[in-house]
Amino acid sequence: MNFEALKETIIIHELLLRHEVPGILKYSLILALLLIAFIYVLIPNLFLHIKHLSLIPIQRFQWQSEKYNENIIFRLSSFFFVTLIFSIAIYSYLPDIYWFNETDTMRFFIILGGIVSLFLVKLMLDYSYFQLHRAKQTFNLIIDYQYGINQLFAIIIGSLTLVDVYSYGLISKFYIVVLITLLIYLALRFIGTTVILINNFSYPILTVIVYLCTFEFICVMVFMKVLFDNI
Repeated sequence: MNFEALKETIIIHELLLRHEVPGILKYSLILALLLIAFIYVLIPNLFLHIKHLSLIPIQRFQWQSEKYNENIIFRLSSFFFVTLIFSIAIYSYLPDIYWFNETDTMRFFIILGGIVSLFLVKLMLDYSYFQLHRAKQTFNLIIDYQYGINQLFAIIIGSLTLVDVYSYGLISKFYIVVLITLLIYLALRFIGTTVILINNFSYPILTVIVYLCTFEFICVMVFMKVLFDNI
C-alpha cells in the first residue's frame, strides 16, 4: 500500500471511529442553511452580487460591477456565512488535530473563534496597508472580490459537506472533493488579487510582491500546512 492510500485509509478509519456525526456539526449546518436563506431575503439578487464581484479581476470596465461594490450588507453576510462554513469544513475533515483535546462542541467553537479572529486580523492588516499607501479604491476592489469568491466557494463547500454529513455520515470520499475545491479556491483568490493589484495599484511591482508575500502567500502556506499535516 502506497503512502497516499495509507493516508486515505487512516482518515476514513478516524471518521468511522466517531460512530455518528456530532450534534454540533448537524446544528451548525442547519444554522448555515438558515443564514443563507436570511441573506437571500436581505439581498434578493445575492447570486448576481457574487457573480459580478467574483469577476472583478477579468472585467474590462469597473462600471460592470460598480453597482455591487462596497455593499456593507453583502460584506457582513459574507463574513458570517464564510467563517461558519469554513469552520464546519475544518471540523468535519480534520479529525486528527492533535492540539485539541476538548469536547466536540468546544472543539468546534475553538475552530470557529480561530477562523473569525484570522479573518478580522487579515481585514485590519489590509485596511492599514492600503490606508498607508492611500489606495482606498484598490482596497475596496480586493475586499469585494475576495468576499465574492469566498461566498461562492463557501456555498459549494457547504453544499458538499451537507450532503456528506446527512447522506453518508462523513464516511464517504467527499473530503477529497472538498480538498480539491479548497485548492481551486486558494489559487483563484491569489491570482485574482494579483491581477487587481497589478491593474489598480499605482506603486512599483516590488510593493505588489511585498503585499502578496506578506498578506496572501503566507496565509495560503499556513493554511496548506495545517491542512496537509492533518490529512
